[in-house]
Amino acid sequence: MIAIGPPPARGRPRSMKREAGFTLVEVVLAMVLLGSMMVLLYSGLAFALRSWDAGDANGRRVADWRIAENFLRREMSEIFPLRWRDPAFVKFAFEGERDRIHFVSSRAAGASSGGLSLVGIELQPGKEPRAPRDLVMRRALASDEVNDFATLADAQRSILLPGVDAVEFAYFGSENDFTEPAWTDSWTFTARMPTMVRMRVRPAGGEPLPDVVVKVMTGEEAGCLENAFQRTCRPRRPNV
Repeated sequence: MIAIGPPPARGRPRSMKREAGFTLVEVVLAMVLLGSMMVLLYSGLAFALRSWDAGDANGRRVADWRIAENFLRREMSEIFPLRWRDPAFVKFAFEGERDRIHFVSSRAAGASSGGLSLVGIELQPGKEPRAPRDLVMRRALASDEVNDFATLADAQRSILLPGVDAVEFAYFGSENDFTEPAWTDSWTFTARMPTMVRMRVRPAGGEPLPDVVVKVMTGEEAGCLENAFQRTCRPRRPNV
């Protein structure tokens, strides 16, 4: 007897069914998206690191400037009105130009030496050929034999602030008692001393730092010698 039943179901053979997975196009798109995300992540990380480095460098620059500013204020406030030993005319030991300043300080040239000292502050080239310039100070002993600031050229320099693009000095005072005091870029009145000194520093690749304005605390009469009969202004010995 022949059994009669429903016809067998039609369909693909078991071996012809599609395997589960990703196509090549889907894999390529996923790799492109992953690469884009990695690029964005790296760019954000690099920007954050550059910002951190810039902030850290700016913080160090400000800290260095505060230290140099305090030192310069103390140094320039002790400018001493020494007169050179020139019998022809009265000439103070002070040279003020736009980019440098030379003066006599009541601070000693060293810990083991006393008396007055010659001081020079100016910009000089850095150690590397293309490196920014440095704000340096030189100090030498003000002895009886010196009559100018030539000895500062051989004195050891001390770096006050590295990486400086420009420095500008200005001086406040008058030529005599009959003229109004004013600011000037250079001090040409050899028979007078300025009453204030201003310094403006612009670091390499940055904005100008706050101005340093210092009042000269010692008056011109400090360089005068007196006796019981008359008061005369003649050169005072540097070691006094």
